[in-house]
Formats: sequence, C-alpha cells, structure tokens
Amino acid sequence: MEIRDITARDIMITELMTISPTEKVAAADLMMVRNSIGALPVIDEEKLVGIITQDDIILSRFSISVGGLQVGDLMTRNPITVTPDTTLDKIIETIIIEQVERLPVIVEEKLVGLITYGQIIKKIYELL
Repeated sequence: MEIRDITARDIMITELMTISPTEKVAAADLMMVRNSIGALPVIDEEKLVGIITQDDIILSRFSISVGGLQVGDLMTRNPITVTPDTTLDKIIETIIIEQVERLPVIVEEKLVGLITYGQIIKKIYELL
C-alpha cells in the first residue's frame, strides 16, 4: 500500500465510546478522563449529531458552571465528517482547513469510525 492509497477506512478507530446529548457534561468529562480520550461523538437515535471535546468543557468553565449542563448544550453540532472512502490527502486537507483535531467517519449519518492525528501518524509510520 502506498500513502496515496490510504483512505479513512484504513486509519479510522472503530471501537468508539459515544455519548447521548442528554447526558450530563460531568459524565462526559469523567468518561474522557478515565479513558484518556479527548472527545466523544454525540449520538442521538443512532445518528451523529455532534462532538464534545475536553477543550469544549475546559473553555466553558471560564464563563459558566458546567455541572448541570447537558452534553447537547456544549457539543459542536453538525461536525465536519468524512466517509470511509475519503482519501488521506483529503482528510489532511480537511483537518488543516477546518482546524479540527478529529474527524468522525459516517455512512448515511451513522458513525462508523473516528480519525485522529495519532491514527494518521501511525499509518504513515507503518508505511515507512
């Protein structure tokens, strides 16, 4: 396999932790800390509706108390996504232009994976 042949399918994480928009932000925070992850895709009725990150939670603490808030109150709605067939060059271009750290991979609005910087670097390293 060559670098130009890599698609989202080749690098995405498929075993994902997700959260509902009605869960408390405190629960999302705890899940991320305990599992050493920086974000959770937000799923409602099997569809991706957003993403919440540790940065969202940390930054919101400067202006509001997040204790009673629900995930849906802080999540980024309609996150930038890709499909399993999206090529690596398009993935990297999207990350740079949209200034995102993670890209959910969807098929018909359903989450099938997540791409992170780490997954991209790992795959490129395997090909060296």
